[in-house]
Amino acid sequence: MLESIANNLSSHFHAILSPESRVYPLYLVSAFVLALLAYVQVERAHADEDAAHGNDASGDDERPTFLQYVFNPRIIFHPSTRQDVKYFFVNSLVYYALISQFLISAHALSTAFHSSLISWFGELSAPILSTGVGIVLYTVLSSLALDLGVYVMHYLFHRIPLLWEFHKVHHSAEELNPVTLFRMHPVDLFLTGLVVAVFNAIAFAGMFYLTGNELSPVRMFGLNIIVFLFYLFGYNLRHSHMWLNYPAWLSRILISPAQHQIHHSSDPKHYDKNFGLIFSFWDQLMGTSYIPKKYEKLNFGLSPENPNPFKSVADLYIKPFVWAGEIVKTNLSTSQGRTKTVIVTSGLILATVLAWWQYDRAIASAGPEVVSVKLEELTWTEVHAALDRGYKTVIIPTGGTEQNGPFVILGKHHFVVDFTSDVIARKLGKTLVAPVMDYVPEGEITPQPTGHMQFTGTISIPETVFESVLEHTARSLKHHGFTEIFFLGDSGGNQESQRIVARKLCQEWAEEGVRVATLDEYYSGNGQFQTLQESGYPPEEIGWHAGIRDTSELLAIDDQKVRLVERNVIKGVSPGFSGAANKASVEIGQEMLLLKIEAALKQVRSIRNTPIDQLNAPEEF
Repeated sequence: MLESIANNLSSHFHAILSPESRVYPLYLVSAFVLALLAYVQVERAHADEDAAHGNDASGDDERPTFLQYVFNPRIIFHPSTRQDVKYFFVNSLVYYALISQFLISAHALSTAFHSSLISWFGELSAPILSTGVGIVLYTVLSSLALDLGVYVMHYLFHRIPLLWEFHKVHHSAEELNPVTLFRMHPVDLFLTGLVVAVFNAIAFAGMFYLTGNELSPVRMFGLNIIVFLFYLFGYNLRHSHMWLNYPAWLSRILISPAQHQIHHSSDPKHYDKNFGLIFSFWDQLMGTSYIPKKYEKLNFGLSPENPNPFKSVADLYIKPFVWAGEIVKTNLSTSQGRTKTVIVTSGLILATVLAWWQYDRAIASAGPEVVSVKLEELTWTEVHAALDRGYKTVIIPTGGTEQNGPFVILGKHHFVVDFTSDVIARKLGKTLVAPVMDYVPEGEITPQPTGHMQFTGTISIPETVFESVLEHTARSLKHHGFTEIFFLGDSGGNQESQRIVARKLCQEWAEEGVRVATLDEYYSGNGQFQTLQESGYPPEEIGWHAGIRDTSELLAIDDQKVRLVERNVIKGVSPGFSGAANKASVEIGQEMLLLKIEAALKQVRSIRNTPIDQLNAPEEF
């Protein structure tokens, strides 16, 4: 907890150094550039006003220059600005380091919603959407979910008197600047953060359900590219005195800085307008849109008479609670108010209980929040709890300790299958992973070494020993309660033994409903070779062992385990690899790993839809 608090505190103070922060220098610089357009709009408006009154402003020395307009001393040194800065530092501890610890994690919510979708509609036998289409849709959908969540809470904070008392803190700024963004009461931040997390989790869970993959949006600097563009094109002008208005047609789609400044206006005609964050069509739908036709001179604050009733930082925290308490007290002073309060309170309590019950039920059905999907990283009690929660599937990965030419380490298969089995387990859900087997058949040792045993460092065991280890590993896991056991071999030499053991055990345990299968499509049906050929690589460059594919996979996982240096080559000795390892790349590796993972997931779905007695057939293995 203390480490988490320290990390949150540090990240808040270092917000200006993170591209995910709205005050990152790149966004401030882009805002400065766009401020020139704002300056032109304002100066044009003043020129039109002078012309309308018959004034000649050509010799007016009182009009500010561009830099004077942007860096206005009156605004920079205004008491409201100083209050913003003080509040930023205090709230970094009060909210960002402490209170935000109690927000439900988006991952937990996503798990709960995804589990609920499976419970309501059943697990899909095949994805409805491809991963590529899903990524594009999720990029758009996640930005819409963020924006809708913000709109809903923003609307409620203005329309519900009790909530408005806390949102007043943000609207009490008499002058707007980028730091005003952080002038929000912890109650406002907490409730908005919670609702946005729910909307984002629903979007994520929905796309996960339709594609079968945990998707990430198209990103730029770690941000959803739509949000990145939003930050880049003038976000920081929203909280400023710099008027930048969009054409009317664009203002019906996107919220301009001028529209948000109108939202902060203390003029009654602007009250409760333009709640949107990125998009303005929510305001269009709800009738809360206000699109300015021309420049409007604005005053900010809660009202013209009393723009900022908060005289200190302490006031910003305490007064909203006092005012909220007065509302509750007033409501309780009349029978009608008491009845209304009881109904609302009962409704909120009931809704909270139902929400937490559904959340707890979904989390329970999805399984515990295990520290890791890997058995060796769990205690026996954690594995026991996972089995009780439905973790009935286990993957037994097999690697090897074999030569991989002079450029790739002996443990290549270990690191690749350790990575892929982890990803596959997480994508399948309710799946654990046994420790990787690194002692596998690699060739004869005596009387003459064969296969990889001809190269220093390789370790080999007989096929019968390997099959015995596989069998007894599976028997151990079946004894503990696993009913679905998959062998996942990253080496060609492991495949036949896995087929033999899987066939034997599947036949033996068929009546008990225990499935045992080898995911051989992961190795032999992944389409890697064809994909590289279609990309223009000839077969001799692709190679079969420690070539482009193997080398690229390990580069993508850990480039320190690949050493493409000529000094590693021993002259006059077979290099032990085939293909152009020097043409390997991280990008190719990422694609190759994804092909393996997708092939395994596809085969799992096929196996689950195949009766156990048909899995006994030799051709299935």
